[in-house]
Amino acid sequence: MAQTKTRHKVVKPLAKGQITIPVEFREALGIDPDTLLSVSLVGDHLEVRLLPQGEDALRRYTQEELARFIEEDKLDVQTAERVRELLKRGEL
Repeated sequence: MAQTKTRHKVVKPLAKGQITIPVEFREALGIDPDTLLSVSLVGDHLEVRLLPQGEDALRRYTQEELARFIEEDKLDVQTAERVRELLKRGEL
């Protein structure tokens, strides 16, 4: 099994938690602005992995599915009124 050299860089998060992946890492992995990454918290560190690209990388929903999701998300009239009242009173 071939060993790969570990590369190490120190980066500092910006105010909103964003970090910059060093250019040499992006180039080595082929990361471009359209690349999707998966970030996982593993114990005391983060793991960043490339997500597969192509047709099957992300689920694409039809307009009909989206319309159904929106309809299913609607609150019934009684619940909506209760939520409005709680919001008005600052309790929600």
